[in-house]
Amino acid sequence: MEFTKHARGLLGLAAVGALSISMVACSNNSDTSDTGSGDGDVVTVGYVAVGPEGGWRDAHEKAIRDAFDADASFDLKYAPASSPTDQNSQINAFATFVNDEVDAILLTATEASGWESSLELAQEAEIPVILLDRGVDASEDLFETRIAPDNVAVAAQVGEWALTAFPDGANYYVLEGVPGLSVVNERNEGFEEAIAGASGWKEVGAQTANWSADEGKSVTETVLRANDNDIQFIFAQNDEMGIGAAQAVKDAGLTPGTDVKIATIDGTTGALEALAEGDLSFVAQYNPFFGDIAIDAVNKALAGEALEKTIIVPGESFDSPEAGQQALDDGLGF
Repeated sequence: MEFTKHARGLLGLAAVGALSISMVACSNNSDTSDTGSGDGDVVTVGYVAVGPEGGWRDAHEKAIRDAFDADASFDLKYAPASSPTDQNSQINAFATFVNDEVDAILLTATEASGWESSLELAQEAEIPVILLDRGVDASEDLFETRIAPDNVAVAAQVGEWALTAFPDGANYYVLEGVPGLSVVNERNEGFEEAIAGASGWKEVGAQTANWSADEGKSVTETVLRANDNDIQFIFAQNDEMGIGAAQAVKDAGLTPGTDVKIATIDGTTGALEALAEGDLSFVAQYNPFFGDIAIDAVNKALAGEALEKTIIVPGESFDSPEAGQQALDDGLGF
């Protein structure tokens, strides 16, 4: 049976009719009954989000919501996951948006896999899908574009800096984010490619700390004890884990930046402060502020314009206490 925009409301009911999903309308528009995308109409956009997960995620999702909220031509429906790892709640929210006949969907996936059926449903319903930050393991034909900083390139900056900081190599440990995410795989890829072939480098291990400062601290405490403190470098895939690792280093009687250097990715205010104080040694910015780029992509997709499959968001890096303080003075934290 052909699945048209007129029929799709009937087909989604069995899957989502019994669900209760928390969606918050983030718009200046009080009248949400007009959801068409023609001239003068309010454009309804469903935002399948991750929700509270840490400093970067909070800043990013606020930036997206604020950008659409400031534009009276949009009505943004915000649907955060019930937890940062609950893919099922995201799939249910996505299905509800399709059933409700929104004009476009923004998706930041809690997991990379498991999205084929949802994306196919949106495609059949002629609803463009735009990925924000995280990629998915699905055919590129099923989404319009992915907007994100380049995880591989950002992590490669960490690796390139580490080679200069440790010209003779180092024993190092990697604190990873939530398993199964494209961002984790890409950050590993970029770092590993940067140090590949360099002599003297030994990976003592890698373990998830779930983007958490507390878990970053506890994992680092265990690693230092197990290796008689013989770790010279820690690559934390986000700022919070790195800040936790710095505390564990101090608790072990070591000095961050001297005995153990710690590099992180994101560029939160807390990380820049830790860099300025010498607790972190390198911070690569993963720029969260691309609401304007998302709006432009939605407008182009609805106009039928072709988009590049990846839209890269630029960022900076900071490699000294002075650079950290200057970034703070320039208001680059979040």
